[in-house]
Amino acid sequence: MAIQKKKYKSLQYYLDLPWTYSIETAEERGKKLFIVRVNELPGICTDGLAIPEAMEGIKEAMEAAFKLYMKHGDDIPEPIDQSKFKGKNCISNN
Repeated sequence: MAIQKKKYKSLQYYLDLPWTYSIETAEERGKKLFIVRVNELPGICTDGLAIPEAMEGIKEAMEAAFKLYMKHGDDIPEPIDQSKFKGKNCISNN
């Protein structure tokens, strides 16, 4: 019995999805760090001395993670499409 290889969309597709991020600050050796996490991808986290630097790092980490998921045949979670969310009328963008 042949094992079917999982089909994935393109790497760019996954990178372009509307991911949400959490940004925290921390201090290390007297320097302020911005710690960024991808809410939908537990374990994907990076930091930087400025938010743009941290965001660039998280994009690189996400790309590496997606490539690893694809290599190992793992599922890649996707963000929830808020337009299909049953409670969408309760969500505030403020």
